[in-house]
Amino acid sequence: MTRFLPLPLLVLASTALAQTDDTRWMLELETGLTSTRYNYARVPKATGTQINVAGLIGRGWQGYGRVALGYTDDHDGTWKLLYAPFQQSGEGTLPGATQFGGQSFAAGAVSAGYKFDSYRLTYRKPWRGGWSVGGTLKVRDAEIRLVQGGTVHAERNTGFVPLLHIYGQGPLGAGWNYEVEMDGLAGGPGRAIDLSLRAKRPLGNMTEGFVGFRVLEGGADVPRVRNFAWVSYVSAGVTIRF
Repeated sequence: MTRFLPLPLLVLASTALAQTDDTRWMLELETGLTSTRYNYARVPKATGTQINVAGLIGRGWQGYGRVALGYTDDHDGTWKLLYAPFQQSGEGTLPGATQFGGQSFAAGAVSAGYKFDSYRLTYRKPWRGGWSVGGTLKVRDAEIRLVQGGTVHAERNTGFVPLLHIYGQGPLGAGWNYEVEMDGLAGGPGRAIDLSLRAKRPLGNMTEGFVGFRVLEGGADVPRVRNFAWVSYVSAGVTIRF
């Protein structure tokens, strides 16, 4: 008995395996520039001073990155795991005496930091046309920090947020396709919207490149903290299927 498959069978087996794998996995790398339109915080909500976090850190464009891993199951459902870090820091000036997290900060120079790292697990199913719907479980790791000499306060928050997920894609023409993706929730003690609009085209047999625009808006309005922000992104990246 031969220990090797005949060459035609080996080629067919390899092709079948590649075709199966091609429909299963996706690695997405996204990078670009981000700018904060507004970011206001009050800690605690009842007695804290409203802080213009974006004004302290600066609204200039800064670099960012995201990475996602996706998998398509036997029932045409898509699973997606996303890691989206977001951290900024800068020097600014407080316009007056400020109460933040029970600490008193004087008018003048202050160092500020803002973190909103996001971890998400998404599942979606085809709906109609090129559209799919599903849900996302988001874990947020957030922090707002002020430092002025020996006076320091970091307001941290880690929590779980369930979001509605909507995805759509279709042809644009000239070899390009559009892609729309949104995670969102409104009502209750806060809201969250992450909306991405992309134009993409093949770069190779299993690779696509894309450019786009993303908006992240939302926040929380609870007794411990009131914080709402709008962040804009200009994005580019690549999707690799395997």
